[in-house]
Amino acid sequence: MTLEIRPATHDDLSGILRADEVAVREERRHDYVSGAISGVMGREVKVLTSDGTLMGYSITGEFFGYPFLERIFTEPEERRRGVATTIMTNLELEFLGDRLFVSTNESNTPMRTLLVKRGYRVSGMIENLDPGDPELIFVLFRPDPDVVARVLNRLGSDDGNLA
Repeated sequence: MTLEIRPATHDDLSGILRADEVAVREERRHDYVSGAISGVMGREVKVLTSDGTLMGYSITGEFFGYPFLERIFTEPEERRRGVATTIMTNLELEFLGDRLFVSTNESNTPMRTLLVKRGYRVSGMIENLDPGDPELIFVLFRPDPDVVARVLNRLGSDDGNLA
């Protein structure tokens, strides 16, 4: 099995839309994904494939000047198999800046659980996007590279003293 994460192309659009049941029903979602693949408003779409078969995708953009994971989707038959974790790991390793924002509905327990396990913390809430189901905003802070370098340097010291 060969896994690949790569930028989406318009050749991926039909597979993304076929997998996303909302996009099948709503033209607005189709236009959003198509525009994101084209880079509208600085968005980027990445797909995770296994031997060329779509397993999931993500759309990233900006939120008040910070990287923001706008959407992450896993093929229904691939859920609970690490697809979202793989996509998120890739995003977390590549994002620029000191923080990454993500949002999810309060009712989306699997996503909330994934975010907490990965070290994200609640940063706020937006009401009235989906009536009765607030959108929770999460943030992941990237460690200060100078602090990380100092800790790693101390861990590698001969005396093993972290102080």
